[in-house]
Amino acid sequence: MKKRLELYKRGKLPVHWIFLIGFLAGTILPDLAWKFDWNQKTAASVYLLASFADKTLEKKEYFFQVLRMRGSQFLITAFCGLSVFGVTLSVIETLLMGFQTGLLMTVSILQFGLQGGVIGIGIMFPQYILYFPCYYWLLKLVYGQSMEIWKNHGLFPAEISRYIMGIVLCGLMCIAGMILEIWCNPPVLEVLMKSLKIFGNGG
Repeated sequence: MKKRLELYKRGKLPVHWIFLIGFLAGTILPDLAWKFDWNQKTAASVYLLASFADKTLEKKEYFFQVLRMRGSQFLITAFCGLSVFGVTLSVIETLLMGFQTGLLMTVSILQFGLQGGVIGIGIMFPQYILYFPCYYWLLKLVYGQSMEIWKNHGLFPAEISRYIMGIVLCGLMCIAGMILEIWCNPPVLEVLMKSLKIFGNGG
């Protein structure tokens, strides 16, 4: 209890531990659900994720889909840091980030074995090299700023300036990640899908 109070006083978010809890949940739950004939749904979800990067998908459509999905998540999270809701949101988002990562890897491996694990990594590569540190930093900023508002019941110019500067830097990293996701991830997935021939359409 004392450690928990000290953690709140410092205004720091234990991202690694929360992410690990989410990751373990994302790893264990699909394995349990597999026993209840969940495999057809998971196969379909992996296939949709893989086909998301297919050449037939127009670059413009793909660009706006990634921009809408990533950009809206980033902006909503950043704005919540200027309110007391940022504390709860940062914890939930960290859990979800870990859960989605564990879910993706577990589902891929359960359905397609080690080759599926490669596809699971391919879906996240190379954009998550930037997304992970970006959101780790962002969620810590949001948690810390929101906690200060919660404790002091107000906003202070000096704190807001530091917060905005951190958000801008995180935003630049997020934009770089989106560029990788739009222009680099589709060719990576295409090569993997053709070489591994998981869906029998390679070659």
